[in-house]
Amino acid sequence: MKMISIFQILLEKMGLTRLSSRLVFLKKKNSQQPEKNTMLQNFITSALIIDDKEAEVASLKEYLDSKDIWVKHFTPDQLREKTSVFNNRKLIFLDLFLEDGQDEINNINIIRALFTKVLGTSFGTYGIVLWTKHTEHFTEFINRIFKPTNNFTLPLFAVALDKTLYMNNNYEGLLEGVEEKLKENVASSLFIEWNKSVKSGSDHTIKMLYDLFDNDPKKYINLEPLLHSLALNFTGIPADNIGNYDLQKDLVKSLMDSLQFEISNRFNKIDNLFSDPKKLNFNASKEEKQLIFSKLNTLLMLDNHNLAQDSPIPGNIYEIKDESSAMFIKTITVKKADKDLNSDPDYKDLPKRRICIEMTPPCDFALGKKKKFSRVVGGLHMDYDANIKTSAFGGENFYTFLYPIQLEGFEKPQMLIFDFYHFQTLIEDDLKDSTRFSIIYRAKDKLFADILQKLSSHTARLGIGVLQ
Repeated sequence: MKMISIFQILLEKMGLTRLSSRLVFLKKKNSQQPEKNTMLQNFITSALIIDDKEAEVASLKEYLDSKDIWVKHFTPDQLREKTSVFNNRKLIFLDLFLEDGQDEINNINIIRALFTKVLGTSFGTYGIVLWTKHTEHFTEFINRIFKPTNNFTLPLFAVALDKTLYMNNNYEGLLEGVEEKLKENVASSLFIEWNKSVKSGSDHTIKMLYDLFDNDPKKYINLEPLLHSLALNFTGIPADNIGNYDLQKDLVKSLMDSLQFEISNRFNKIDNLFSDPKKLNFNASKEEKQLIFSKLNTLLMLDNHNLAQDSPIPGNIYEIKDESSAMFIKTITVKKADKDLNSDPDYKDLPKRRICIEMTPPCDFALGKKKKFSRVVGGLHMDYDANIKTSAFGGENFYTFLYPIQLEGFEKPQMLIFDFYHFQTLIEDDLKDSTRFSIIYRAKDKLFADILQKLSSHTARLGIGVLQ
């Protein structure tokens, strides 16, 4: 419903109010569940066969073609002669023993070399069907093909099937056999279903935008202004303050509301996912878990794309270069004792940056009420240390929830601390000066809203003096 109201407001601004009811109708119509196809039929649109025995491939190609799957076959020698990498293929049928007279280890190494040459590192998501009836060979294949050091895109999944069982029946039931094998790996099934849903959702989002207009002339005249309004609406940046800011990336982000609805609407539940409690315990050391979670936290909370030094937007996070700035934190208080961050033995060698975040309320920003001033909260970026976080930043004036995170240029997990006592108003031109304040990240919506809410609560605290 949120997406409908946004579109309606934008359409009204463009004088297209009579199309608003049409959009509501379209949303209701599109909200019906689509017909359910098998997971692999939706995922596999193309296939690649790598096999040295061309005679065994013909009936497989015919079978895949009957399923409306685009397919090509290459022998190992043809792959060696190839001078460019493939575009994505969703499924690779691969004969383990590409070279007769070689054992499985040497053949797996041949496969890895061929994948490096013809797949490359930007191949996209795909799966492998490995023709072998020997379990021990498949285990060895998995161990070597999924090495992170391989110089090619790793597969989403790999399953082993006995070619002779399908070849004698013109490969009938092959896709069903692959899907049955995938039931053993519910995580891979989830990402296959996700991949399918994203593509389908993207297609329907585009169609929905085109269907807003009842004829082509209106579409070609008004579609670009509509997209422009959506982009402006996402950040709230006034049209006369755009400057060099890249609105196109904000347009993509604005369409995510619609895309999220479409993906959710088309996602088919994966049987047995999260059903076994024994499989839900994180199987890693404390350090490994913290490193993985820190990378995820960064993806979820911080944005390092479409940053503009000359556009002080709410949520922008800056490194403070100007040590004379009142926002530059020089000391912290630990157990009522001031500690100089540059000279105290506990802190002087600790990797750290002085930072600040632009905290102007989005409504003021969107309505042009900033008047060339920015409200800013100062803070620190340093290695995550639970003891330091508790002892030095335990007061209610600190925002300490952003940890652990993994930031470029820092080996260990990090934490960002904001001190609400360092809350000031700066001239926008100061933030635009990269020699004084250098933009490094932007807080995503959820993080920004949380900091703003806690800042508001802190500044609105009421007190009362009583005689005791």
